[in-house]
Amino acid sequence: MTTSTDSPLVLSRRQWRILAMALLVAIAPGARAQEADRDPPARAARVVEVVGDAWLFDHDTREWTRLTRNQTVGEGDRVRTDERGRVSLRAGSTSIWLDERSDLELTQLDDGQTLLQIDRGDVAIRLRNAENVAETRLRTREGTAQPEREGLYRVEQLDRGTKVYVWQGRLRFDWARGAAPVSLGSGEQVELWWPDGPRAERSSLYADGFGDWVLAESRAEGDRPVARYISPEMTGAEDLDRHGRWETSTEYGNLWIPTTLVVADWAPYRHGRWVWSRHWGWTWVDDAPWGFAPFHYGRWVSWRGRWCWAPGSYVHRPVYAPALVGWVGGGSVSVGISIGHRAPPPRFGWYPLAPREVYVPAYRHTPHHVHRVNPWREARDPVTVQRPHRYRDVPQAVSTLPAPGAAIQPLPVRGPDRKPEPGWNRPLPAAPGRGDLAAVLPALPTRPAEAEMPHRRERERDREPGMGWRSDDQLPLRREPRRGSDVTPPAAVVTAPQRPVTPQPIAQPGLPVAQDPAQPARPAQEAPRGGPENVPWGPQREHQMRRDEQFQREQAQRAAQQQQLQRDMQQREAQQREVQQREAQQREMQQREAQQREMQQREMQQREAQQREMQQRREAFQQQQRDMQQREMPMRREEPRAQMPQPAREAQQPRTDNPQRARQDGVPARQERAERRNTDGPQRQGNDLR
Repeated sequence: MTTSTDSPLVLSRRQWRILAMALLVAIAPGARAQEADRDPPARAARVVEVVGDAWLFDHDTREWTRLTRNQTVGEGDRVRTDERGRVSLRAGSTSIWLDERSDLELTQLDDGQTLLQIDRGDVAIRLRNAENVAETRLRTREGTAQPEREGLYRVEQLDRGTKVYVWQGRLRFDWARGAAPVSLGSGEQVELWWPDGPRAERSSLYADGFGDWVLAESRAEGDRPVARYISPEMTGAEDLDRHGRWETSTEYGNLWIPTTLVVADWAPYRHGRWVWSRHWGWTWVDDAPWGFAPFHYGRWVSWRGRWCWAPGSYVHRPVYAPALVGWVGGGSVSVGISIGHRAPPPRFGWYPLAPREVYVPAYRHTPHHVHRVNPWREARDPVTVQRPHRYRDVPQAVSTLPAPGAAIQPLPVRGPDRKPEPGWNRPLPAAPGRGDLAAVLPALPTRPAEAEMPHRRERERDREPGMGWRSDDQLPLRREPRRGSDVTPPAAVVTAPQRPVTPQPIAQPGLPVAQDPAQPARPAQEAPRGGPENVPWGPQREHQMRRDEQFQREQAQRAAQQQQLQRDMQQREAQQREVQQREAQQREMQQREAQQREMQQREMQQREAQQREMQQRREAFQQQQRDMQQREMPMRREEPRAQMPQPAREAQQPRTDNPQRARQDGVPARQERAERRNTDGPQRQGNDLR
């Protein structure tokens, strides 16, 4: 028989609590890191303008897709421009510009960090606050450029090195190999390369086509006040004041009302297209020039008979969302057979979310991310089964894809009451997957191989002239730095005679396009590159004509802007001359004052020297007098004193006949003399005896 000496481990309640707390403390950092990895980036960049051909790399299909206005660019995305192509991006209050034949990767774009990797070409950036300055860096093969204050900067990746320009501000370049950093100020540029050690060649700024374009775009953007209602760090907020007005509602707070709508049946998330993003899934790209912030932040509400955008409570850095919509569907499989005259129901539809309706993302996320996307004021009235979404059953608010490759249409209705067709707005639990929605969307244009790209001379007619392309082998114009000013004024844009240019039509799924069913569908990359004569008749021609008119208006606006820029430059030069004259006058006045102060100081020093000399002479004279007195004292002591005759005492007394004036106490003078004789008698006798 054996007995076990091992006793079970018994822990008290306090020891169990201590052990549980230790385990929680050990697991919490890993859990937080895993949650952070599951959340997508909170910030995103917006494509403000595209000139020529620009492309975005799709990491899933390994292809380059065409980049369009209002498209979202996120962390890890790569943007590339072809010859005579330029792109303008905006992330919060930060502006980014790409020149032709440039390749940029947004390595980091999230809260607290923005890292731009420049693989080729030119990239300019404007920083408008100290917060963005501290978190923004631009990296090349030679090192990293770190802005140190607000300003306008430019970094160019050359074949042999890096060139850094500073129009305004201050920048530090840190070498990748550990050499001493290089600092630049306003109006400076430096070329850096590393043959066998660090090399830096400084020079003053010079003007070229890309620099003039960046300066003109930066001046056109300005600093529009949007912080009164929404944060300036909300991407796309800078365009709202130009295209709408603000009103206040007691129920929804601040509301923005668009004033540039020309479509009668306009509704949010209807005129645009869907684009897949690897971070957020299906992302909405709107056709309106202001169509970014109202479709990725806040909510939409039908107020007083029109659509208004409610941004919600103020957040310094709101979290980006791909599209704040709810999804509906009419069937899981699209059937091409129609019963009678009734078309099959669309597979997918969507509608805007109203204020206080919770948006649940379809991409990977954590509860913390959901709370940031839905501020507490917007999520205090969550949607339940008993309280469905407000606009789910409103036909005017629901947009659908009626057929594969067709344009977006409103929800079909029937009867005089305009009720939706039954079964067409069945709610979907989440957004469709990439393959589901891609099956009914038109194919996006992709970038052909380099060998298949058309020659530059064949494509010159489709590009804007007079923009100073570096492919034209233009010579840079040297610009000397202005003295007396910390900011180098922008160079004047050289205006060239412009000819009307027909823009290249791009197939967009969100536009109503009429297609002849008898003809086969034309691939998107084979879109016609000519004038309106190559566009088929119908709504597409009308749309092309509207685009041509808009292009002509933009050309006229650009010409007016160039003239205004020239006038501004002349005024600025005149102001600079006045400032220089004033500074010269101030310097002359300062020199005169300095000379007067020097003369006064010299006079004071001379007076003090004279006073010291007089004081020394006075002291010497007094010393001589004291010495003479000391010499005369012994001689006076040795000389015998001469006995002078004593005058009679009576003679010393004043005579007066008036006894009152001789003696004020009233004693007569005679009586006084008698008393004096009596007193003097014994003394005299004593003297005689002696």
